[in-house]
Amino acid sequence: MTARETVEAFLGAWSKSNAAMLQSYRDYFTDATVWENVGMSRTVGPDAALALLDQFAESLDMGTIKVDLLSIAVDGDRVLTERIDRIIGKDGTEKIAIQLMGIFEIEDGKILAWRDYFDTASFAAGQSG
Repeated sequence: MTARETVEAFLGAWSKSNAAMLQSYRDYFTDATVWENVGMSRTVGPDAALALLDQFAESLDMGTIKVDLLSIAVDGDRVLTERIDRIIGKDGTEKIAIQLMGIFEIEDGKILAWRDYFDTASFAAGQSG
């Protein structure tokens, strides 16, 4: 699996179901994977990432995330994405849309590091960004 295919599979799982989204973190993270929402949060490993995701889910009544992948660029094992992450509530309605840029660092089909950059003030206020 290429670096691009890894990222596309990881992000693609999010809209299938809540269970598929949660499993994608187990499938594509290592114990040393660093996930950082720059200016907001940082986790290491799948357990910490899932705990953070659980906090997001509770505060936003999140069911799944629909990803609109606007652009993707690959430089070796690094994958840059421009996306709109649409938080879909358990009732099926869109709760918030977050426009962001992210970088994934991939090795052997696993995410070693993932950083997303977005307007954290809009996210904290519950506004689309």
